[in-house]
Amino acid sequence: MNVYSRIVLTGVLGMVALSASAAPVVLGSSLSCNLGNAINGISVTDVTGNMGGANECWGTYNGNDPGPSGDGFSIGGTIFDFVAKENTPGILEGVDIGLVVNPDTGATSGSWSFDSSKFAPTEFLIVLKAANSPGFAAWIFDGPEAASDAGTWLVAWTNQNGVQQDLSHLSIYAPTPIPVPAAVWLFGSGLLGLIGVARRKRA
Repeated sequence: MNVYSRIVLTGVLGMVALSASAAPVVLGSSLSCNLGNAINGISVTDVTGNMGGANECWGTYNGNDPGPSGDGFSIGGTIFDFVAKENTPGILEGVDIGLVVNPDTGATSGSWSFDSSKFAPTEFLIVLKAANSPGFAAWIFDGPEAASDAGTWLVAWTNQNGVQQDLSHLSIYAPTPIPVPAAVWLFGSGLLGLIGVARRKRA
C-alpha cells in the first residue's frame, strides 16, 4: 500500500496529512439516517453545531473508524481524510486544531469544539466511536453549517445488549485536494514561460 503526503489548505490551516491510496469507507444511502436508519435510529440532531446542525448522517457501522492510518471516507466521490481526534480521556491525535471534547471521560453525551483560527473547512465530518459494537456513526457539516466550530454530541445507539454506550473517541475528517505531482507543476510553469516568450516576440 503506497503512502503519500497530502497538503491540506483549509481556511488558515496548512497541514500535511498522510493518507493511504486504498479504499475509503463509502457513506451511502443504505445507512443514511435522513432516509431512516432501521438499525439504530440515529438522527442528524444527535450532533449539533453553533451555526446549525449536521446536514446528514450515516451509521451505525461495526468496528472502528479509519483514523490516522486509514483511508478516510467517501461521500459522493469526495474523499474525507482524518484530521484530528480526542480519545477519552483527553488524549489527542492528529493535527492541532484545538479540538476539545467534553466530558473528557467516557459519557453518552457532551460538547465539542475546535479553534476556527486553526481549522476553517468548507465541509467536515464528525465521527463518534462508541465503546462497543456497533462501533461508529458519522455526521456531515457543509454549506452554512460548516462555519460551526462548536456544538454538542450524543451517542444515541445501544450495544448488543440494548445498553446505551459511552463515547470512545470523537474524530474530525475533512476533504483534501488531490496532490499535483511536482513534474506537472514544472511542466505547467515551463509551458507558461514559453507562451510568455512567444507573446513578447510577436509584440
